[in-house]
Amino acid sequence: MKVYIETYGCWLNKADSQVVASMLRKEGHEVTDDLEEVDAVVINTCAVRAETERKIARRLEELEEWRKRRNGRRVVVIGCLAKARPAFIASISPSASILGPNAIHSILKALRERIVDLGPDRRSVFELPAYDGSNKRLVIPVAVGCLGSCSYCIMPISRGKLSSCQPQEISKLFADAVSKGAKEIYLVAQDLASYGLDIGTSLPALLRELLKYEGDYVMRLGMMEPSTLSSIARELVEFYFDARVYKYLHLPLQSGSDRVLHLMNRKYTSFSFIELVNFFRSKVDLFLATDVIVGFPTETEEDFEQTCKVLEKIVPDKVHVARYALRPFTKAASMPQLSDHVKKERSRVLDELVKELTLKRNLQYVGKEVEVLLTDRAPKGGLLGRTMDYRPVVVKCDRDMLWEKVMVVIEEAKPHVLLGRMA
Repeated sequence: MKVYIETYGCWLNKADSQVVASMLRKEGHEVTDDLEEVDAVVINTCAVRAETERKIARRLEELEEWRKRRNGRRVVVIGCLAKARPAFIASISPSASILGPNAIHSILKALRERIVDLGPDRRSVFELPAYDGSNKRLVIPVAVGCLGSCSYCIMPISRGKLSSCQPQEISKLFADAVSKGAKEIYLVAQDLASYGLDIGTSLPALLRELLKYEGDYVMRLGMMEPSTLSSIARELVEFYFDARVYKYLHLPLQSGSDRVLHLMNRKYTSFSFIELVNFFRSKVDLFLATDVIVGFPTETEEDFEQTCKVLEKIVPDKVHVARYALRPFTKAASMPQLSDHVKKERSRVLDELVKELTLKRNLQYVGKEVEVLLTDRAPKGGLLGRTMDYRPVVVKCDRDMLWEKVMVVIEEAKPHVLLGRMA
């Protein structure tokens, strides 16, 4: 078969799509980007945002029409939305196979016949993507599920409980990728800091094993929950001194109000969050990414102002601002909701603050010469690269230089990106 894979959502979903692609290729199927010539389509779904759910629904409607025109070719819907809302998926695409994220090992059967397999609460069959060297970036899903129960989050339903991949399997894939010339390796999970807690190991132990492999690569650590990171912070910070680890920390704040954090069932306070950021920054100059939800049920103007104040204190390098969206089966869905007007206005105010704060950080780089790994084609010419603290830089250069490390002089700073030329 020729199979087209379309992915929505986070890096963990992208990693699962790579796993599916590897399983298909292993059995002799071809994964292609040409939708017109395929025998089957796999849609890897996300359930985090209502807006994304609506987008996926529209796409499934289009594919249902496509399937009818193509004499009933196969559609397989996998991922978080498939697990959380299978009846919703079936109502739009009644002929599609439906697989939960912990059931992707059934993909071959799903291509042969229509099946519905939502999978267990924990990933019992842990497949990893194969690495063939065709792409210099490898995304490794080291764990799925989490230890949390945030009141707004549908992930405990769709992804289930924490399930970590055995370290020897990760190490085997990592070594193979490094030997074949991988330049960027992402370790991803819902909460990377919780890796191994279900199988008697830890993230620092895994990193010690992986960094034994010498090579011209750089590793990026994925999102970590403040509550789980706190217990390994002193051990973990040491790895940021290694030149093969991006100085990048993705630490979601969600709210600067302790009252709202309590309602969200987050396991930290605004003070402990700030202390954690200060600890890491006292040791290493790193790129701090965070996430904030505005308009959470019952959020007051004072709560919102506290969020703004925390951001002003930590001065992050990147902030993903999300308006609260009601998700089914969550505790927050039954709380008193704020109007869309209030959420939209607070989002606007926060976006402006974030632009000011991130620009302030980026302006410090203007005129400096920095090392950049060129990783992607830039939309308007040149290449997009990353400094060793994962700061994005658009470089005026030949596009044939992809995956080279170069020295770049920063000429201009914008809130979300630096602009530079070859030194």
